[in-house]
Amino acid sequence: MSFLSVRTRRLKFWWHLSLAYANRYQRRVLISFIILILFILALVKLLPVINNGSTLTIGYVGNYTLEQIPTEVLTLATQSLITEGPDGKPQPSLASHWTVSEDQKTYTVFLKDNLTWHDATPVDAKDISIAITNVTASAINNKTIEFHLPNPISSFLEALDKPVFKTKTFYGTGEFRIVGIDQVDSMVKRIRLHPKNPNLPKVEIKFYPSEKQAITALKMGDIKILKVANAKAFKSWPNVDVKQDTDESSLVTVFFKTGDQLLSSRDLRQALTYAINKDNFDGESAFSPISSASWAYNPSVKRYDFSPAKAKEMLSRTNAKGQTITLSVMPGLDEVAKQIQDNWQAIGVNVKLKQEKGIPANFQALLAINHLPPDPDQYPLWHSTQKATNITGYVNVKIDKILEDARSTQDEGLRKDLYADFQRFLVEDDPAAFLYYPYTYQVVYKNSEKIYNQLPK
Repeated sequence: MSFLSVRTRRLKFWWHLSLAYANRYQRRVLISFIILILFILALVKLLPVINNGSTLTIGYVGNYTLEQIPTEVLTLATQSLITEGPDGKPQPSLASHWTVSEDQKTYTVFLKDNLTWHDATPVDAKDISIAITNVTASAINNKTIEFHLPNPISSFLEALDKPVFKTKTFYGTGEFRIVGIDQVDSMVKRIRLHPKNPNLPKVEIKFYPSEKQAITALKMGDIKILKVANAKAFKSWPNVDVKQDTDESSLVTVFFKTGDQLLSSRDLRQALTYAINKDNFDGESAFSPISSASWAYNPSVKRYDFSPAKAKEMLSRTNAKGQTITLSVMPGLDEVAKQIQDNWQAIGVNVKLKQEKGIPANFQALLAINHLPPDPDQYPLWHSTQKATNITGYVNVKIDKILEDARSTQDEGLRKDLYADFQRFLVEDDPAAFLYYPYTYQVVYKNSEKIYNQLPK
């Protein structure tokens, strides 16, 4: 008898035996099968929680070195000397208060009492190192730091809103302590934090080079929380919550190179701005270079509401009809660029799209996200002397004077009046089309919401 026939007979035996058992104990088999199915379903539901334990994993998009980690990421681990209040104005954090010298060139910052680092040692002013270009910092005593500026800058306190750690360590002052940082080729990939309060969860922050990679990690359950620019893929997911917010610190903008042969014409710049339909963008329409959330915002500036007829009228005053404009596009703005291309071509301007990885030295028009500072001071972006940061090459003596005066006074009422004029004149001259404040979407797994809500805000 061959080996194969023996094996076949054994299989038949066990098969008939199984059927006989099933027939005799049908009810018991059925109940066991149902219990097994329920167990598997429960395991699938609980597996993410079991795997993570009490660790909350949060994803961020971007490549950062240790020195470049965004302030937002480090707020659990430490505090800043000064922070931004709800109104965009500076308010104390580690500092109890500050004074400004009469010539506005010296800022003296006083620390709060009873502050300690994560190693249980007292916070000493000598242990705090804050590097600011052209500014000299010195500890006067263990609770006082002086900052000496070469010129008065009313927005200087904004520079002190950065994470503070004990010199040469990652000991901070926050509710969480950094216990590990993983790097690959100097780029931070993961930060591990443990809470001082045992009732709080551990936290892991993971970084991904692109939003696509971060979304993949979220779908796989490697991270439980992620802020994304587009949440369409998650609207049908029953196991996540999606919260929409408006990022009023980011302004999607088309910058015009004002020295360009075509775009040196204000009529053309205004025609192109009138031609853009803002209603279809995923965000709230913008009309000014200063955030609508700012105390200095001027709601009365000129509005370039969508008007193809007005755009064609303005275009007729130029020699640009039928000409080609190259619109350089920063990453993540492809869909916006396509819409602008359609809008401009509809009024008779040819448009070529060019993908960019960083701000190009030479461009005609550039679609980018302008990250707005809390203070309304926009001297670096628009003053004619700022060759490295005034990317449009904009030159306007009146704007220069307003920006100089506004940053050299501490009088808030005067600053507000000056910035109102700055917005009015700049928007009229139209060196850039201010489009919208983008919506952002925070995606959170429902089984992680409870521990996420425990984190200090």
